[in-house]
Amino acid sequence: MFIPFPPLPFHLRTRRTNHSPCRGRGASLLLFLALLLATGLGRAHAYSGIEIIISGDLSENQRRNIRSYLSLARLPEDEPPTALMISQLVAKAPKEAGKALEPFGYYSPDISVSQRQANGKRQIELAVTTGPPVIIKDVNIVVNGPGGQDGPLQEAVQRFPLHQGDVLDHQRYEEGKDNLIALALERGYQQAIFRNNRVEVRRKEHSASLHLRLDTGPRYVFGPLTFAADFIDHDLLRKIAPVREGDPFSPKALTRLRQSLYNADYFTSVDVVYDLDQAVDHKVPVKVVLAPNLTHKYGIGLGYGTDTGPRGTFEYINRHLNPFGHQLNLVCQPSERKSNLGAVYTIPIGDPKKDRLTLSAKYETEQFDSTDTKTLNTVVSHDHFREKGEYSTYVQFLDEQYDIGAETDAAALIIPGVKGSVFWADDRIATKRGIRLTASAIGSEETLLADTSFAQLTLRTKAIYTFFDQWRIIGRSDIGTTLVDDLDDLPPSLRYYAGGDQSVRGYGYKKISPKDADGNLLGGKNLFTYSVELERSLFDQWSGAVFYDSGTATNSFSALTLRSGAGVGLRWNGVFGQIRLDLAKALDEEGAWRLHFTLGADL
Repeated sequence: MFIPFPPLPFHLRTRRTNHSPCRGRGASLLLFLALLLATGLGRAHAYSGIEIIISGDLSENQRRNIRSYLSLARLPEDEPPTALMISQLVAKAPKEAGKALEPFGYYSPDISVSQRQANGKRQIELAVTTGPPVIIKDVNIVVNGPGGQDGPLQEAVQRFPLHQGDVLDHQRYEEGKDNLIALALERGYQQAIFRNNRVEVRRKEHSASLHLRLDTGPRYVFGPLTFAADFIDHDLLRKIAPVREGDPFSPKALTRLRQSLYNADYFTSVDVVYDLDQAVDHKVPVKVVLAPNLTHKYGIGLGYGTDTGPRGTFEYINRHLNPFGHQLNLVCQPSERKSNLGAVYTIPIGDPKKDRLTLSAKYETEQFDSTDTKTLNTVVSHDHFREKGEYSTYVQFLDEQYDIGAETDAAALIIPGVKGSVFWADDRIATKRGIRLTASAIGSEETLLADTSFAQLTLRTKAIYTFFDQWRIIGRSDIGTTLVDDLDDLPPSLRYYAGGDQSVRGYGYKKISPKDADGNLLGGKNLFTYSVELERSLFDQWSGAVFYDSGTATNSFSALTLRSGAGVGLRWNGVFGQIRLDLAKALDEEGAWRLHFTLGADL
């Protein structure tokens, strides 16, 4: 039994490996079929002096498998065959083609061979009539041993892909066997093996019977789980570990254990040691040997965004502040228009990749149009991360000083909030089909350490759909609203603006907004933007796009005046996501075309 493990720096040591062989002619036929279909054997090096034609009412897989079985299709190019050799291979062709149809359930085909000369080649045609398929008459699957009373295993037997009345299909038969063995292993039956594995084919009756007897052997469970690591709290490790004593012992559970520990970012290697022979009452003791990751990590980066201008990143991470898994992250990001210096202190509550308490502080300066801001932001947040989404509840202290035109003001607020996102996607980096929804709700009360009272709701969506393989349609929309008596009491960081790389392209960063009499951008209470983009693959990793964006920031949805932009873009698709270069034109005002440059994952 081969157990694939992910390419992580893990090591598995065991003095015993259980094999569950599945033998039978169906297995060999399926293996031959799979190998030939995957490699296209018989076509890459076929002798060019012979052209093989396979005619008849056949599926493409059947036709390809026949060609792969034919010795005629595997003649080497550099050794022209003799007439005697061709005659012998032609004589073998009907039998070989017949064997190639057996995996599909056709055991009585009618195959005739004819030859002719055409276009300087010898054409050999196989006219194939599959004949009646073999129909399954009986399916007899028995599970013996302790697993005979295992509910999930019995359900898997009922879900076996072949039933009475179906056409015999060896590939589905082998898949059903593999699924039973895989489930037995996952349920802890590490000695599971097929003691009987027979496909009885009655050619004259065009019928078959399937006989499977799975002996599960004893069920193994996890025994004591111990850790060899003196640099980290073992209670934290038990919270991270996805298995508990008494859980079914299986290769899949061991893989989950490795991945969970390794993904915690505390370790350079995870070495899981176990021995089935040491099991007591089928409880397998497991020892996990952990090597610490580097305590200090440093990062430096340079980048450019049309919204921010040139920017840099300087980062320091301390992975092991103490044995309880606390971590510290310091980041400095200077840029032309928006710079910040921040710290994040993380405290794991359970698995640090799933639940944690975050204490953060950030000082940020930003300049756009005639607005300058200096913001101190501190947040206490409880973060939850799940497979299909994440959400946080938090309390934020915001102290912001700002200039808008000639006016100078300041605001200090205690802001509780909640935010979350859910996503469904085949791949969040290079998405073919997917959707992401993000929502947030924040507010403050003037009587509770805040300069003003307000409530704000924001919803952001993005969806991607691929059609005809090479085309994608990408849509996104942002909508938000603020309830506040006087917008002037809110600092700019809590107001809505539109325009820029991630908003309405063709307009500058935060250029769409209500203005005062002097033309200063004031921001708005409400936000509405949307974008539609059509992208087509060009060649290799390159693709092109056309897009239309529209939206506005306003103080009243009843007086909605949208600003629109349109343009074309070029994309390069890397392992980290896309590099996007867009050329866009504002459609509602005079002005030159604008370049927009962004990079990142699709969702």
